[in-house]
Amino acid sequence: MTSTIYGPLCTEVYDITKPIGGKYPDVPYYIKHLSQIGGRILEAMVGTGRLLIPLLEAGMNVEGIDTSPDMLAICRKHCVERGLNPVLHHGDIENLNIPGKFSAIAVSFGSFMLLETQIHCLTTHFKNNTL
Repeated sequence: MTSTIYGPLCTEVYDITKPIGGKYPDVPYYIKHLSQIGGRILEAMVGTGRLLIPLLEAGMNVEGIDTSPDMLAICRKHCVERGLNPVLHHGDIENLNIPGKFSAIAVSFGSFMLLETQIHCLTTHFKNNTL
């Protein structure tokens, strides 16, 4: 399980300090590289949609997962405001239980650092062939 679960206050602060459409250097990087992969993509620890929304707007088949119902609610709100209808999953990336396979799973650096067991998470998904 992730070491941090964002409740209402943390979600509000995150949403204010990391607005959708802000100038983030990782967003163009992910768009460039993930658009070459194609197929189904999962953004792990999707939060409020800071990365998910630009990926969807770039035409990618991307889904999101997060442990925080508050973050998912804000993410869905931001998507609806933009006419997007994402597939969002409530769950834990360390024990991923989503049917099917993904061509790629994106985890931003900040989110990756919230995982209690980064190596365990990666090896489990490689072993189970879910990456």
